[in-house]
Amino acid sequence: MSLNTIREVTEITGITVNALRYYDQKGVLHPTVRNPEGRKEWLYDDEAVRRAKRILLLRRIGIPVESMTRVIDKMDGMEEAILRTRLEELREERKLIDEQISLASMLLLIEELPSDAEIKDDLLDKMFERICLDG
Repeated sequence: MSLNTIREVTEITGITVNALRYYDQKGVLHPTVRNPEGRKEWLYDDEAVRRAKRILLLRRIGIPVESMTRVIDKMDGMEEAILRTRLEELREERKLIDEQISLASMLLLIEELPSDAEIKDDLLDKMFERICLDG
C-alpha cells in the first residue's frame, strides 16, 4: 500500500487542498492516516485516491456533495437511482440547450439576410408564432 501526501493527491487529481479538507469535513473523503504528531499532514492510500477521482467525476456531472457518499458507498441501490435521475436531468438540459442553439442560429441567419426589413419581420413573426405561441 502506498501513501500519498495531501499535496501529492492534489497533483494526481487536481483537487485543491481546501477541497480535500472540505470533503473530509463533509464525510465524503477522509485521509487514510492523519499524522499523530498533530501536524496537518494527511496521507491517502490508493483506494482514497480512487475515491477522490470518483468524487471529481461525480462533481463534473453535477452530483451534490451531500449525495456523494451514498453514490460512492453504494448504499441500498441509491447510487443507481441518483445517477439515473441526474442522467435524465442532463438529457433535458441538453434538449433545452440544443433548442436554444437552433433558435440563436436561426436569428443569426435572419440578421445576415439582405436588409429587406419586410422579409426579416415576416420571418421573425413566423418564428415567434411557431416557437412562442405554439411552443
